[in-house]
Amino acid sequence: MGIRIKSLEVTTITILILGLSGCSALKEGSTTIKPSQLSSYSPDLDAELGSRNNPIPLGDEVQINDWQVEVLSVNKDASKFVSSLDEYANPPSVGEQFLLISIRATYLGSESGEPSSDLRFKIVGSKGNTFSKSCGYAADTFAQNEETFTGASVLGNLCFVVDANQINGATVSIQGNYSSQDRRFVSIE
Repeated sequence: MGIRIKSLEVTTITILILGLSGCSALKEGSTTIKPSQLSSYSPDLDAELGSRNNPIPLGDEVQINDWQVEVLSVNKDASKFVSSLDEYANPPSVGEQFLLISIRATYLGSESGEPSSDLRFKIVGSKGNTFSKSCGYAADTFAQNEETFTGASVLGNLCFVVDANQINGATVSIQGNYSSQDRRFVSIE
């Protein structure tokens, strides 16, 4: 009787684990893993505007907390540009590219804000990988902007090292502080 109860417990736990993990059992004991909806990207105009599958168009404004943010332009292969301004800049490694975005942010809050600490930018590649490593470009960088008061705008650039095979279809992820609750995605096209 004790063996039968243990077998029933093991079977119940196995079914529970398969159900929670998104796996399904097939005949003869094989298992199929369903891809996560979060890791897949496909354009979907019916998805919420600003989501990864329906990013905000390049040049349109998006509000993140007390900031109105606009990605003004994108240089998908900024290696020559960066090296022309900084002779000591290291070129990207094989299979990587420098991606440079130009940003304008306007502070809408009642006091003041710090754009470099209030906003977080990353590149989300077409295969779902996130890129936040700087290419080392320091001129006109967005991170150099300091305290900003109500109604004032700041401009700057951010340069990222991105896998070259993930640039087409990539998006800019913008979020406030360290919370992803208010994250929005902007197209680089």
